[in-house]
Amino acid sequence: MVTDDAVLCMRVESQKPAKSGGWIHPLNETAAASWDRVPVQKKQERTDQELDAIWRPRAERWREQGRGEVGRLAVILGVNVAALGELGAGWEGRSWTFPERNAAGLILGVSRRFEDGTKRCAVGSRRGLTYSDGWIERDGPVLIVEGASDTAAGITLGLAVIGRPSNVGGLKLLVKLFVSVKRTVIVLGERDRKPHESLPAILRRDHDPRCRGCPKCWPGCFGARKLAACLNRALSGKVLVRMLPDEVKDLRAWLNARQIDVGNPEACWMAGKDLLCQI
Repeated sequence: MVTDDAVLCMRVESQKPAKSGGWIHPLNETAAASWDRVPVQKKQERTDQELDAIWRPRAERWREQGRGEVGRLAVILGVNVAALGELGAGWEGRSWTFPERNAAGLILGVSRRFEDGTKRCAVGSRRGLTYSDGWIERDGPVLIVEGASDTAAGITLGLAVIGRPSNVGGLKLLVKLFVSVKRTVIVLGERDRKPHESLPAILRRDHDPRCRGCPKCWPGCFGARKLAACLNRALSGKVLVRMLPDEVKDLRAWLNARQIDVGNPEACWMAGKDLLCQI
């Protein structure tokens, strides 16, 4: 999000974290100086229960009215339509919707995906996790991916998968979700590395061309490593970081590259087992 005075970025950190997530970057010295002088009036946050009372009826209504549109989204994404159904995907008239939840299953808000692939969080939402009710019943390690479409790809493959809202998002919710889960957790990083020369001038200025992965040039790798480190400290457990094989960007890209019939559960299950062996 960009204004005349600042940028709100979900990937690049600054000295001014935003309470709703991400970091604020002032675009001029005047704005930065004025922000330091002006006291911030904190708005009282809604509880998780209050948010659930607001967003659950909407999410369920959009799910009911979007059954046909969700089928179309499954074709676009190359995932099983049942996987989208498990996530509660819907259609609100202009965009597809995905409920985001806390560790107890309460709906904190809704993420939206538009026809052109643009993603937005519905106004008034709080970011949460994307997962199905039956995720813990699936065997094997638990994969933590980024976003709803990768979560749907993991469900299509028969994997236990949890979607986080951004490359470094969802830490506190994940800690609560896994506190009593005694299983290996794997954070999957995305291959979204950008060459040094392609970075905007403001980011390239202080960036080392030899960098091996930072929030500026490789947010997917940086976020996966940071999230795994924080989870390991909080859970005192075994949390791993892995990049997907075959040089693909993310889990959905890996699934699409296999060109399997996503309507064939056995073929999807075998592909999922093959992926776990490779990572």
